[in-house]
Amino acid sequence: MNTPFFKKFVLALIFCLLTIISHANTDIKLVIEESVLEQKSLLSVYGYAEENVEKHAIKVVLTDNSGNTIKQTVQTNAFGNWSIEAVDIAHFNDGKIEISAFIEKGNDPAQTNSTIVLDRGFNLFEYLKTHFGLTVFILMIVFLLLGFPMKIPLIAGATLGIFILYDGQMDNMQFIIQQMMGGIRPPALIAVPMFILSADIMTRGKSAEKLIDLIMAFVRHIKGGLAISTAGACTMFGAVSGSTQATVVAIGSPLRPRLQKGGYKDSFILALIINSSDIAFLIPPSIGMIIYGIVAKTSIPELFIAGIGPGLLILFLFSLYSYAYAHFNNIPTEPKASWKERTSAVYNALWPLGFPFIIIGGIFGGIFSPTEAAAVSVAYAVFLEGVVFKTMKLHDFYETAKSTGLVTAVVFILVGAGAAFAWVLSYAQIPQQILNAIGLIHMNEYEILLVISLAFFIGCMFVDPIVVILVLVPIFAPVVTSVGLDPVLVGTIITLQVAIGSATPPFGCDIFTAIAVFRRPYMEVIKGTPPFIFILLSVAIALIFFPDIALFLRDVAFRDSLFGS
Repeated sequence: MNTPFFKKFVLALIFCLLTIISHANTDIKLVIEESVLEQKSLLSVYGYAEENVEKHAIKVVLTDNSGNTIKQTVQTNAFGNWSIEAVDIAHFNDGKIEISAFIEKGNDPAQTNSTIVLDRGFNLFEYLKTHFGLTVFILMIVFLLLGFPMKIPLIAGATLGIFILYDGQMDNMQFIIQQMMGGIRPPALIAVPMFILSADIMTRGKSAEKLIDLIMAFVRHIKGGLAISTAGACTMFGAVSGSTQATVVAIGSPLRPRLQKGGYKDSFILALIINSSDIAFLIPPSIGMIIYGIVAKTSIPELFIAGIGPGLLILFLFSLYSYAYAHFNNIPTEPKASWKERTSAVYNALWPLGFPFIIIGGIFGGIFSPTEAAAVSVAYAVFLEGVVFKTMKLHDFYETAKSTGLVTAVVFILVGAGAAFAWVLSYAQIPQQILNAIGLIHMNEYEILLVISLAFFIGCMFVDPIVVILVLVPIFAPVVTSVGLDPVLVGTIITLQVAIGSATPPFGCDIFTAIAVFRRPYMEVIKGTPPFIFILLSVAIALIFFPDIALFLRDVAFRDSLFGS
């Protein structure tokens, strides 16, 4: 006999017997880990069995105060876990519900008990949480209808959101301040007041006038030349200011009388001015693209270059429409400028033309960032109007800076309030609910871009463009990332839709800027807008199906240079 083998066999046999005896004497302990009540009519119970070495049948009994009973039997899994899910207790009465779970095992059954309270009475916080999005939306609409500026509904919506999410605990209101401060902290935001200041300086000076004279000298003699000059001047001033409202003021004020004198109807003139100013939102530097780039964490220089193609296409289509309008309405043409006049116009406009070269050329050449370009544009504007043209004194610069400070304060309050509101929506998972409701996650790329375009177009018809970007971009960003869409293309489409909405009834902000500047009634201002809006929407659709309109220059400027390096 092999003695070592026999010893090992005996030891193994003893170990197995001890294990069997040990488990045979081990009590099984049942635990109800969690009870979840959903919609006040569905109950789920989760638990486990300790010291469980085999699967057991768990009997679960639910009993209300009136003796109504529900019995279910479930099996533990390999790890001893068990559960009953979504049991319909709609017929149970309010009050305590007794939950009993037990295993019938010989003379020593394992058992555990728990209770949960069923209360179908009205609970304000539960109701508000269930209808969170609707509650916040109604509050904001009420504030808007009462005439409060947009920053108040945003802050009120964020405050109510945190109040609901934290069950009325006011000490958590600090999150609003944290998110607002975080929203205005990105360094790229410094470019916004810089570009506003440089545009304000040029609006008060002669830069806009000299750009207008340059365009007029070359196109005023063709059919619709005055209107084409207006669209061209808006485009060039957009390359200087980046603001639609500044463009309305700077270009619209001097050109409207000349267009009226040239035979154009005032409804056409006003529509041309406010819609041509949309090009300023696309041609760099664009304040809208800066805000989008910060919120979506997308390259601002790439966005700037991508906006040039759609901006020039819109200018071309507006020029064609202006030509057709002048032809069908027998608008007389202006006398052709002599080459001496053209040479003089070019010479006088050389200094203002330095703005797009400095901004676009500097960013394209990698000389400075968009923020640095904004600072350089301010210095250049001060030099131009203070030293070269001598149109502004020290007091004028002070007044301009003060005006810019007020505008910047409003913008930054909007940005901070929008960031806080967007955080509340994200924390409450409202974006996911919206995306699931409309089925966006199951759409293809074209359908997603169409939905995004429609959302921003409608949003900007009612709300300030910056607010729309701050609120909607975080909602759509996860889907854009998940399907692999180019964020620069999406940003260009969004910026165009924001620009279109800014000039679209009923509440486009450029419409009210025109009403204030030109002192004309609302209906007269919007009367001539449909053809222009149709052109703008056509370009927006073209961008979806032909993305190279925006991305070709971007790829040439950035992708090729990166590849070459």
